Amino acid sequence: MSKKSVISLISYDAEYLPASIKTYYNYVDEIVLGLDENRTSWSGNKFSFDEEALFKELGTIDGDNKIEIVEDNFYVNPDNYIENDNYERNFLKSHCTHDWVMSFDADEELINAPDFFNRFCPIAEKYYTSYDFAFTWFLPYKEFEEDYLVIANDDGTFIRTERQGFATHKDNTYVYARWTNITQNQPNKLILTPLGIKHWSLCRPQEKLHQKINNIGHADLTEKGDPFYEMWKQVTMENYHEMRDFKTSGLGEPSQWPNLVQVPKIVFEQAMQQNTGWIY
Repeated sequence: MSKKSVISLISYDAEYLPASIKTYYNYVDEIVLGLDENRTSWSGNKFSFDEEALFKELGTIDGDNKIEIVEDNFYVNPDNYIENDNYERNFLKSHCTHDWVMSFDADEELINAPDFFNRFCPIAEKYYTSYDFAFTWFLPYKEFEEDYLVIANDDGTFIRTERQGFATHKDNTYVYARWTNITQNQPNKLILTPLGIKHWSLCRPQEKLHQKINNIGHADLTEKGDPFYEMWKQVTMENYHEMRDFKTSGLGEPSQWPNLVQVPKIVFEQAMQQNTGWIY
């Protein structure tokens, strides 16, 4: 089976990274992590984290010496944050030694890695030189003591249709975050895989969410007045059922979030497992 490289990022949400790596470490051959040498995010803000604790934990995980940390300046364009995102991913990709490159962010955990790597990848190997591959996000919206609020359709089923490209050939170029030159103008070149991802993007403590939306490649949208964060702060277990068609950014699929549902944490974990692999 072809060897696989993973690139990922060490930044403002570095504490999520070890849990993410643990979900794919045993199935890939190298992991290249990018860290801005000036501890500056794509939007130009300084960030910090417990570096000693993180590097110690990564060392504990890395029993097979797969992890390489690459430091450089990734804040190269003050006027275009997404270009800084593109630049870092392409820079890290250039450090990969294998042709098949997968990009997972620190706040993404693979739900069904054994199934994906052992069943799907052997079939897909002969295609990855000409196509990109996408996974499906599961999006918990807000966390409470025993439950999540989860983005859902009107019938209560979880939104799981946000298809994110993540795997490509090393020779391709990232042109918009993880979207490459292959799929930018040829959406039929994107193959949806059975891989499911639990994405902590929105579901984090308030101060961490504020930090995220002001430092991601799309942070310029927040600066232009996207009300997402102010709306998120107002959602409680008492009023969540009033939320209807509440997506504000216009980014990604679906174009709208119809509803929120309350789901016990254990039920959500079980549902994610049951709803991955449905593409086979």
